[in-house]
Amino acid sequence: MFLRYNIFALLFFSVIIIGCFIPGSNLPKARLENLDKVIHCILFFLFSFSAIIGFIKQSQFPKLHFDAVKYVVGIGALLAIITEVVQHFIIPGREFDMRDILADLAGIILAFIFFYMCVEIKNVDSKNSNLDKLNKPDLL
Repeated sequence: MFLRYNIFALLFFSVIIIGCFIPGSNLPKARLENLDKVIHCILFFLFSFSAIIGFIKQSQFPKLHFDAVKYVVGIGALLAIITEVVQHFIIPGREFDMRDILADLAGIILAFIFFYMCVEIKNVDSKNSNLDKLNKPDLL
């Protein structure tokens, strides 16, 4: 049940890990400055948002279900730091970059904000739906 709802989070997690382990000499040169920061932000946004949704939908681990945002922010921040440390000490041609961590954290924060915006929209729609039911006369 956990895997069923978290397949996208695991996919984006895998992309982040695989991208982290690519040696610097194998990376293409970006034509746009800071394009890698945009990619970091997008990948961590996709990972975080899909993990929040997946953690909430699954019921196998109740703590993850009820505290999904807290766990995703923690896991995402830890992942951001660990990937940079691994790149610095283990991967040839790669180095630690604090701006990468900041871009990762920006992606996590944007996912958090986007999730709460979706929740608020859903709550407003359900309230409007309930009000519509109250205002319609019973035709039966």
